Amino acid sequence: MRKVWYVVAAGVALAVSLTLAASVSAQSKHSALKRPKIYVFLGTYGGSAATKVSGSTADVTAAGAGTASYIGPGKITGVGKADASSPPCVPFLGTGQMTGKNGTVNFKVTPNSTGCGDEGGHTFAISGKATVTSATGKLKGATGPLKFSGFYDRDKGNFSAKFTGVLKG
Repeated sequence: MRKVWYVVAAGVALAVSLTLAASVSAQSKHSALKRPKIYVFLGTYGGSAATKVSGSTADVTAAGAGTASYIGPGKITGVGKADASSPPCVPFLGTGQMTGKNGTVNFKVTPNSTGCGDEGGHTFAISGKATVTSATGKLKGATGPLKFSGFYDRDKGNFSAKFTGVLKG
């Protein structure tokens, strides 16, 4: 009788173990399908930039070249507006696009991004945050925050910027 009991108990334990293992395996596969991909993004760009000041508003345009992770070497373009009424740090907003041989990243500069200039308003340290609104290619579907920093030389009409962030897609 005890042998039967041990066999039945072992059979029940085996069935429970297999059921739990199958359940955990199915949950792991299901969870893996729902987890977003993580992309550690780094881009460096430089090029020409211009500001056209009218009253306390400055229209900003920028275009350049560089490279970024996942999208590769390519170009960057951007347009925006700055509030020139509060020097030395001028807040600005805008939109931009990084294009490379492996895709495109569209972004929007968020509030509290600034260009802090020297006394004459000739050179500016730029810093701020942007949100990736859409991406194609290797980053298809990725969105998320980016930080950027760099400089803008108003007299020479050039800029340099570095973008970093973690995107999810």
